[in-house]
Amino acid sequence: MADAFYNGMCAPHLLNRRQAMQIGVGLFGLNLPQLLQAATSSTKSDISCIFIFLAGGPSHFETFDPKPDAPLEIRGPWKPTSTNVPGTFISEKLPLMATRMDKVAIIRSWQGKSGSHLTGSQHVASGFAPVGKQYFPNFGCLISALQGSRVKGVPPHLGLPVAARYTNPPGYLGAAYSAFDLKGDPQKPEMELGGLNLSRIRFEDRLSMLAQLENLSQLQSVKNSQLESVDNFTEEAIAMLTSGAMQKAVNLDEESPQTRESYGDNIYGRRVLLARRLIEAGARFVTINQAVQGGLFGNAKTNGTWDNHGWLFDSMMSFSNRPTGMPSNKRWHSYSGPGNLPQLDMSLSTLLDDLDQRGLLETTLVVAMGEFGRTPKINATSGRDHYPNAGSVLMAGGPVQRGVVIGATDRTGSLPSTRPYRPEDFATSIYHAMGIDSHQTYFPRLPRPTPIAAGEIIDGLF
Repeated sequence: MADAFYNGMCAPHLLNRRQAMQIGVGLFGLNLPQLLQAATSSTKSDISCIFIFLAGGPSHFETFDPKPDAPLEIRGPWKPTSTNVPGTFISEKLPLMATRMDKVAIIRSWQGKSGSHLTGSQHVASGFAPVGKQYFPNFGCLISALQGSRVKGVPPHLGLPVAARYTNPPGYLGAAYSAFDLKGDPQKPEMELGGLNLSRIRFEDRLSMLAQLENLSQLQSVKNSQLESVDNFTEEAIAMLTSGAMQKAVNLDEESPQTRESYGDNIYGRRVLLARRLIEAGARFVTINQAVQGGLFGNAKTNGTWDNHGWLFDSMMSFSNRPTGMPSNKRWHSYSGPGNLPQLDMSLSTLLDDLDQRGLLETTLVVAMGEFGRTPKINATSGRDHYPNAGSVLMAGGPVQRGVVIGATDRTGSLPSTRPYRPEDFATSIYHAMGIDSHQTYFPRLPRPTPIAAGEIIDGLF
């Protein structure tokens, strides 16, 4: 019956309580690995991707390209620190990553085109500079369209909490290829799965499961453009709700307290941990918007930013206390947890270790980048402004070379001093790492063959 249901022979509104029980009952008592061993049809050679989008634009000076010999107004107050790769130095505020640089590649000659959050993000997330409204899809949505689901009930592309800020992820593909966004705190029982607001199902509670599955009879009346756009999106949503794989994946209670603490036991660290679980469950592409909300922006809750125009050296470390010297007319949103830099250091270093120990780093590409870098000169409010002319990108996993630094910027971090690599080149390289020849693979549903990326593979990355 389950096969007939998934093949479209049973309409959503015809799913009754008996059928729901028949679909779900066999999943009781299974842990995530057992469930996936029974359900997965993927091959271990498939490469997945965790794309950590550092929304707002991180400073390359204060992360992976410090400039200790530049004047103070450029180098800033922080010093570089040595790493476990001889001759490679990064910011002293990334001590955990400094001991894991042998797992990653740093590309220091990144160069974008736009200093706008909107167009810069769309360029980075799709590999195409937008002209007006975003047309080409973000990486994960295109992977979803080209390859579909690896495991029934696990969407191929998920966004935590959304699939790249400032972008229209599916572009011309339309809502049928939107990511399933998991909004809110992954540790809390209420999460938004795609366009459906449903509680996490706890499979030890059959009544809870049945109460959730009652919602399936209402799917046809849901006024949601995602669900109404294409029939197979509805089928995918139902498969996700009934298979149990997603409910298992989002249950962070299966992780030890030590693991949760090592990622950072807060909403930001939990998103990175959840990304690992989703990849383990069979997702192909997970986009994380990894930025702590606080300081001069927002409401100190969930939608963070690296956009540190002012008081950067306070804000990158913590939003707990109002910086000294800040004018009284500036609103400051306090957040008691770690700031963006220590949170990235903690969650990214743990993710790399965790993937490696589980044998998943060989099959999981990890990318960490923003939409641009920051200005070389520190401004009057001790911040740095938007700067697309230079920046740094971290890549790891899959076929990526480990312990290498590719490219360089000049003494002041103003421009690449070696060959610049642009968003088109990163798109081509990401697809290559995932086993796709971007020059011979074409966008679906276009009247003329259009390659999915127009750049070149980054020299020395693989």
